[in-house]
Amino acid sequence: MKRKAAIALVACLASFQASASVKSLSRANCIAGIINESVTYDRPSMMSHFMYTMSEHVGFGAVAGHAVTAHWASTWRSYAGDTGDSNHNTVSGTHIFGDNMSSLAVERTIATDCNLTEW
Repeated sequence: MKRKAAIALVACLASFQASASVKSLSRANCIAGIINESVTYDRPSMMSHFMYTMSEHVGFGAVAGHAVTAHWASTWRSYAGDTGDSNHNTVSGTHIFGDNMSSLAVERTIATDCNLTEW
């Protein structure tokens, strides 16, 4: 029984380690103040993983905003963003990724500026 539990734990950790190169970022108010985005990506290896990204954009002082979603895909880069919102936004990203659908990591990002040093 202990051996099965140990094998399951190793399999879970191995899948998470395979996703260790996956990174996530959000950017707000970039390039003339109209680009707002959240990105989940594997760089530099560019290996595909199961990824889902949601980017929520709320104008400064606003109560509600809108969300942009990149649906589930096996890819090296999951992009959720828009290029037409001139409000000064706070961008909140939800990034879900992994090498199998039973062992997924979740990261959250937030931005009020362009985060140019992130990429």
